[in-house]
Amino acid sequence: MKQLTPKSLKDSLIHNCGIDTQSSFLLTVSGGLDSMVMLHVFKELGLKFEVAHCNFSLRGEESDADQDFLIDYCSKNKITIFCKVFQTQEYAQENKISIEMAARDLRYAWFKELLEQRPHDYMVTAHHGDDAVETFFLNLVRGTGIRGLSGMSYKNNTILRPLLAFSREQIETYAKNENIPSRHDSSNDETIYTRNKIRHEVIPSLKQINASFLETMTRNMNHLKEVESVLDSEVQGFKDAAVVEEAGHVLIPIKRLLDHPQKASILFEILHPYGFNSAVVDDVLLALKAESGKQFFSETHRLLKDRHNLLLTERKDEEVEHFWLETLQEPNAAGLSYLSYEKPEDFKYSTDPYIAHFDADLIDFPLLVRRWKQGDSFRPLGMRKFKKLSDFFIDEKYSIVDKENAWIVINGEDIIWIVGKRVDDRYKITNRTKQVLELKLGNSSGSASFD
Repeated sequence: MKQLTPKSLKDSLIHNCGIDTQSSFLLTVSGGLDSMVMLHVFKELGLKFEVAHCNFSLRGEESDADQDFLIDYCSKNKITIFCKVFQTQEYAQENKISIEMAARDLRYAWFKELLEQRPHDYMVTAHHGDDAVETFFLNLVRGTGIRGLSGMSYKNNTILRPLLAFSREQIETYAKNENIPSRHDSSNDETIYTRNKIRHEVIPSLKQINASFLETMTRNMNHLKEVESVLDSEVQGFKDAAVVEEAGHVLIPIKRLLDHPQKASILFEILHPYGFNSAVVDDVLLALKAESGKQFFSETHRLLKDRHNLLLTERKDEEVEHFWLETLQEPNAAGLSYLSYEKPEDFKYSTDPYIAHFDADLIDFPLLVRRWKQGDSFRPLGMRKFKKLSDFFIDEKYSIVDKENAWIVINGEDIIWIVGKRVDDRYKITNRTKQVLELKLGNSSGSASFD
């Protein structure tokens, strides 16, 4: 690795981050040694920048002292600084996440706001080479797949990490030579945090085995980036050829997945963005040849094994199971609306499956709209015999999710419409019909054709 100097950092910005140094930057500065070195070098280079500092309120007076230190430093050096105080513990408890994750969420959300409000092109963090190695082992323990083992990126959209080209030791040397002031975060010494345990216990042991450990790991992560690129291409090819996204669902064909030689990696890469970890993906793979109905959950999504597909849907906190369609129309869970009119001589049924017509004189409001249940039956249009909904769904090739999301409309005790599919023959429009009731789902526009 090159020694850290203003010139070598500028080279990292240009060649590693691929940006124009005439850009404007928002530096994220904690007051610690790494970020203070970054601030010093940007100042030496005469680049256009402002500073953002987060006070996470985790170390009492020590956190406030960090903020005061930075405000004083920036004031003396005529640097614009923005500070924000967060109640991190409360946020972590409310969202049921770790302190580390809470701090990350809070700071990046605020940094994004600042980028939108201020005339800056990029946000710059002080992550360095040792941080990248720590992240590798952190992800290795968590099981994040190949993507988590390829290291941090120098540039991720508007986020820049030019110090990745340098080690912690090189940063310390630069700080000592330039007499750069900084604050020490005592929480970084506590090994109760996983990252700190890796930093203070795991990596020092590995450095004893290999004196060039950091350089070796950097080469390893660069190789893994190339592997990641190959995997990305293969996953995207599988998605394009086999995976279907429709109506808020993701359908993964089981046979196509089973036939793929790297099925485990393919499935992990597809599911991981939806919050599924490697352990759950292993369970899914074991269930691919089992009976339908098996379900798997992440915090945000549900994966269901159907006959031929894995069906991925977003989890809903509250599912409405039924409601009444009153005479006076009001908003409802299914998005149903209706109107009634005198039947015209040239009446024609709508070609839109989400618009249905009934003989209004046979209908008594209010109508019950609910989910289907076992034992439900109706007389499909054109048939003289009743048919169980369970059999009707099989004939119509409904998936398990389709069945769960199906609405039915009931008049008295009779099912008159499987919404979006079929009306009941007993309530159809005939020559004797005088008044038409039209039910419509959502924004469908294929209403009856008449003058």
